[in-house]
Amino acid sequence: MPQLRVTSSFGKRVHPVTGLPDLHKGIDLAARCDPVLSVMDGTVIDTGFNPILGKYIRIAHGEFQSIYGHLSYILVTPGEPVSGGEFIAVTGATGRVTGEHLHFSIRYRGRYINPLHFLRSLLLPRRPPSPK
Repeated sequence: MPQLRVTSSFGKRVHPVTGLPDLHKGIDLAARCDPVLSVMDGTVIDTGFNPILGKYIRIAHGEFQSIYGHLSYILVTPGEPVSGGEFIAVTGATGRVTGEHLHFSIRYRGRYINPLHFLRSLLLPRRPPSPK
């Protein structure tokens, strides 16, 4: 995705379909038939369809797990290793949605965390070890 724009943040919100209070366990990113890339190296642990999340992919990255939802096409299979930046799916409007977008979640040790904090930590420049 060349231009990422968050359309729904992590945390408490009013659900756009049900109109009820909801805990959004990820972020929604504006999309229109865009490629979805794995955020890091990992192993695909699950793909499928969920009535709410639509077509989805779950990837294990050690103690982290990334989840991609509302996809139109899935290009990977469970058990398959993936590299960071690898093309794994195409965005869509499957599941309970008001329009096309990418739902992106991160779990750490089984708990959902704000994916924006996670993405920012991936993008921070790494300092080389200080000389002794």
